[in-house]
Amino acid sequence: MVVAWQGLGLRKSAIRTVQLNLGNRCNQCCLHCHVRGSPRGRRNMSMDTALKVLQTLRGMDVQEVEFTGGAPELNPALPVLIEGLSATGRLLSVRTNLTVLELPQCAPLAELFLRHGVKLVASLPSCFRDETDAQRGRGVFEASIRVLRRLNELGYGQEGGPALELVYNPQGEYLPPSETELQARYRRLLWERHRVRFSRLVAMVNAPIGGFRRYLRGKGKLREYMQMLLNNFNPRSLQQVMCRSLLSVDYQGYLYDCDFNQALGIRVKGYEDKRLWEVDFSQGFNPPITCQEHCYACTAARGSGCRGELLKEEFKPKEVVKRYYGKTLRGSADLKSTACCPSEAAPEHVRRVLELIADEVKEKFYGCGSPIPLVLKGLRVLDLGSGTGRDCFVLSKLVGPEGFVWGLDMTEEQVEVARRHIGVHMERFGYREPNVAFILEEMENLGRHFGAESLDLVVSNCVFNLLEDKLKVLREVWRVLKFGGELYFSDIYADRRLPRELRENPLLWGECLGGALYVRDFLRLARQAGFAEPRLMSRRQVQLNDPEVKALVGPVRFYSITYRLWKLRGLEEHCEDYGHVATYRGTVAEAPHRFHLDRAHVFEAHRPERVCGNTALMLSATRLSRHFTVEGDFGRHFGPFRDCRSTAAREAEEGGCC
Repeated sequence: MVVAWQGLGLRKSAIRTVQLNLGNRCNQCCLHCHVRGSPRGRRNMSMDTALKVLQTLRGMDVQEVEFTGGAPELNPALPVLIEGLSATGRLLSVRTNLTVLELPQCAPLAELFLRHGVKLVASLPSCFRDETDAQRGRGVFEASIRVLRRLNELGYGQEGGPALELVYNPQGEYLPPSETELQARYRRLLWERHRVRFSRLVAMVNAPIGGFRRYLRGKGKLREYMQMLLNNFNPRSLQQVMCRSLLSVDYQGYLYDCDFNQALGIRVKGYEDKRLWEVDFSQGFNPPITCQEHCYACTAARGSGCRGELLKEEFKPKEVVKRYYGKTLRGSADLKSTACCPSEAAPEHVRRVLELIADEVKEKFYGCGSPIPLVLKGLRVLDLGSGTGRDCFVLSKLVGPEGFVWGLDMTEEQVEVARRHIGVHMERFGYREPNVAFILEEMENLGRHFGAESLDLVVSNCVFNLLEDKLKVLREVWRVLKFGGELYFSDIYADRRLPRELRENPLLWGECLGGALYVRDFLRLARQAGFAEPRLMSRRQVQLNDPEVKALVGPVRFYSITYRLWKLRGLEEHCEDYGHVATYRGTVAEAPHRFHLDRAHVFEAHRPERVCGNTALMLSATRLSRHFTVEGDFGRHFGPFRDCRSTAAREAEEGGCC
């Protein structure tokens, strides 16, 4: 059967995922295990190797690092790797057998995972006790349910919480049924019988290696199983097989195309004697992929791999967005709600710049706010989801010729409009050289274009709701911002968590409603990404004018909210009193009399205000520092800050001092 792979020419493309196999020590001995995991496993990554891997990964351009092995939680290096990689903004995931988290030495890891937003991929081969225990050992099912309930209590598997995926693999020599059907059954049975929730179910085809191959031989079914895989070979899956974008690393640091090849000892061709830290990935890395007969497991029917089915008809948010904003909408008048139409008046200095913006750019603008802060001269700025570039061109005028603005958007038609208008705006602004550029890219991949701590400001206008993986983008933003930099953005939020039928409705998704986060879930995600205390700038309710949209959403209310989030060391989750006093000097040209830090902090020029420790940092450790005098330090704590509102904000809220 190997002959069928000849001439396919599969090679590595850009590596998006590095899979670290921390060894084969495990608290279970499973029938299908292909790494021979057991409590006696001796092939485990040392701390010295882990530190070398950590240093190398920090410099690699990858999106996800996945920890696997026997039970990776049993390796002392796991917490070190997670803490060391968390600040880089990459998605981290752990493949867990669940029951290991009941061991006394591993139980605290659940809180560690939560703190760093680690995705959990949990093995649960069946939603029935007898089938699970037959494969994994007596008592495993009940122990798994206990751990799942605990993870649910921590927020895993809940709407807006960290991802908790379950993995299904067949109990015998057959292909798994549809992931969609399986997922529906798992959701119903696990909730009705055990009150357990999860994010997604992944269905895998069993690879004919390791324990499963021995099982097939013992049953006399190996040839029959291989023929079934061959008969179901689907060439479409070759473009999406995980080995093209995944690099598997063993406990010694050696490289493999996937964990199946690793189990068989087949190292990456041309790099057989190289360890991860001995490869210069900046020089390009696209070796040929070594394929053998076990690879048919990943290409049978809908295709399979560590991430489940490869080919399936499902709701695809990115395709909805590209179609809606690239083909369906001709202009803002075609929108069916005010979600993507800013109603708040732009400040005077922004309105003056808007008068210079080309009509086509403004006509095809779909934003929900005015996320353009003050004090911009000379900044390096990124606009995420820049569309036709309206906000980018405004920002390019405000940062001046010494600053630079990038716009990043994944809709080709929108980016084409923006690029076409660069010249005319530079001429209107009187700039000799362009200080704006547009990148055609998905927001999740912004790390491909910007290094760590390379930007002063990231803005976005009604785009975060269109993202599938909002936490990943927030982490990437944290990574690319300099300390003292900020994320300043407007987006749509809901007053509750939306049911799946609303989240996966193409019309609502295109209208910026289907992907709207529940506000409290956003605040939790922001803190997981590193932004300790998001500050509210403005808030308005979205008006739903279209009868179809109103009927779909029912009682749900949507709001357009603008937040500013600072990347600062020392920010606390709550307002604490250290005795700081701040005075606005009145030196920002666009705000000579009052400066709005946020809705609760409006500083009248030359009027001293008592402020909490967080506000003191926002005014003294950012670009705002030259416009404020902040007195005090963090040497003495006076308890919670009782009223985190400035005098001017309080008077405006109460209608005056009397």
